[in-house]
Amino acid sequence: MKSLLLFGFLTLSLTVSSQTLIQSVNSGSVIANSSSISVGEIVVVPQNQNQSSTGIIGLLAQTQQALEVPQLELSNKITVFPNPTTATVYFQTETNLTHEKVLVFNITGQLVSEQKIAADNSLDLSILQNGVYLIQFSNKNINSFKIIKH
Repeated sequence: MKSLLLFGFLTLSLTVSSQTLIQSVNSGSVIANSSSISVGEIVVVPQNQNQSSTGIIGLLAQTQQALEVPQLELSNKITVFPNPTTATVYFQTETNLTHEKVLVFNITGQLVSEQKIAADNSLDLSILQNGVYLIQFSNKNINSFKIIKH
């Protein structure tokens, strides 16, 4: 009987100390469902709330769910902003694009507008309906790109 009690106490002691050791060695943190964590932080999500030292170790990854396109750089020659736009897009280049001919196509490939770049390197899209458009310069050195108008 004494050996059975001794075995039970030793097992309990080892279990408690191993949980403490696991928590102190863990480089992440034990979190609950309502905790907030940062991108790239290593966390332990408990499988059983009563056993906080056991769980799934994971790394929070960042996902982007917004309808937004970062500033578009094409071949380091041109930057287009804002995208999406409500009316006007601007072009930032090493050279001036004033009076450069631009063709605007809708998503089905139909030509919907033919314009020249304004003096401030801008293109007015206010006459177009909301949608996705392909912008193509008559200058073949600049690649075509998509613009979202909303």
